[in-house]
Amino acid sequence: MPTGVAGLDNMIEGGFPIPSIILLAGDTGTGKTTLCTQFLFKGAESGERGLCFLTFGGPLDMLQDFASSYDFVKREFFGAEVCYVELGGLLEEGSEERRSQAVFEEFERQINKSNPTRIVIEGLSMLEDALKEDYWRFLVKLSHLLKAKRVVALLAEDSLPGSLYPPRIAELADGIILLKNEEINLTRRRYIEVLKMCGTSHHLGKHALDISARGIIIYPGL
Repeated sequence: MPTGVAGLDNMIEGGFPIPSIILLAGDTGTGKTTLCTQFLFKGAESGERGLCFLTFGGPLDMLQDFASSYDFVKREFFGAEVCYVELGGLLEEGSEERRSQAVFEEFERQINKSNPTRIVIEGLSMLEDALKEDYWRFLVKLSHLLKAKRVVALLAEDSLPGSLYPPRIAELADGIILLKNEEINLTRRRYIEVLKMCGTSHHLGKHALDISARGIIIYPGL
């Protein structure tokens, strides 16, 4: 499945495997939301449906305004080819098991309703505090659902102190992509690194990237 990100498809033999779960991890400001937006709207251009699940997000109209700042985003796709779903309210249910069931059922309902081919989930690891002991069982059930629906799911997560990515989500991921913001000679540079991509012979090492109104552009080999 083409990613919509210039340079990334060349690094992973044309795109993400179908179906697959891809973990996208990085610090704040490294381009996670931008890459996810490109991924969804690349599909929308081809008539594919995409869903973006937000575990803790702001008002959806503000998110749409943010996305619309990019040249590749067409407002007419919102609510049709690209839909946003906010999950935070479901975490007010009773027990951990009940919260886990409510969130999973909402994933299942929205996926069955839209029949998407592309899914983005932002901040899935933030559910761990709410679901507690039921968190791992929830992750396994969700991964089975995503694979059964034959979608490509991009899971955007912040890097953790002392760790490049949330390890429990990484255990279930078919691919792991890191976005980094490093200081080199007093200058900040953004990089992308593909740590893992099952079924592909992917490029290794860090590769430079830029972010503009056109989205993320990657320069393999630089």
